[in-house]
Amino acid sequence: MKFIPVKERENSCKITGSTLILPAISIGNVPQLAVDLLITTLNLQRIGFLEDENVIPVAGVNEHLTRGITVAIEVYQSDDNKWTVIQQRATVIKKKWHNFTENLLAFIKQSQFSKVILLSSADATRRVDIQLTRFRATILGLKTLEKISNDDYALKQDSDLPKIPGGGISRFLFHKSQQEDIPLIMIIFFAIEGDNTQDAFLLANYTNSLLNLFPQQEIPITKLWKTPASWNYLFGNPYQQELYQ
Repeated sequence: MKFIPVKERENSCKITGSTLILPAISIGNVPQLAVDLLITTLNLQRIGFLEDENVIPVAGVNEHLTRGITVAIEVYQSDDNKWTVIQQRATVIKKKWHNFTENLLAFIKQSQFSKVILLSSADATRRVDIQLTRFRATILGLKTLEKISNDDYALKQDSDLPKIPGGGISRFLFHKSQQEDIPLIMIIFFAIEGDNTQDAFLLANYTNSLLNLFPQQEIPITKLWKTPASWNYLFGNPYQQELYQ
């Protein structure tokens, strides 16, 4: 995995010592949508890209810039260099997730972030009774995700980690970060496929309450967060009603 800084931010970006926030490609795309809210609301600036051969290459229109394109993995940062945010817009190539995770951890270690916040989602249909309507995070002060008996997803290296169905690389990344003493906090949101924008608001709001990205306000969270223009086309263009009259 190679970090490629953009020329206009080459001299102002500083990732060492900052807090890294990154999404896991997981069910409902809730983490990526939450990161969209962070980038847009906090007006984060793109400082570079991550290039990795294990990720499907994509390119598209960049809604934040008058020039340039959006690519598979982009890196954003606050003006004070306190927060570094990764947005991953493409999935990992099938059977390459192990290599991608190892490369990502190598980048994290080399960058020397102060801590890492991993946003993830899990399949809500796989919850047990005790997990219904509850948020879970693997951090001190909050209840951790319960380990279910007969865990078919148990890692051979560490069977104490609970399963995260639909969580992508989340579980393996958390496990490896523990092995390598990387300070990583994982926030898990139960979700199902569909319109997950409301889930994204909740996950972003919860992330803000943990990190104090900006002051909380007594207003609805849908008004607290600024949505990106790309959300206008999450489900394509509106249909022409005249066709059905």
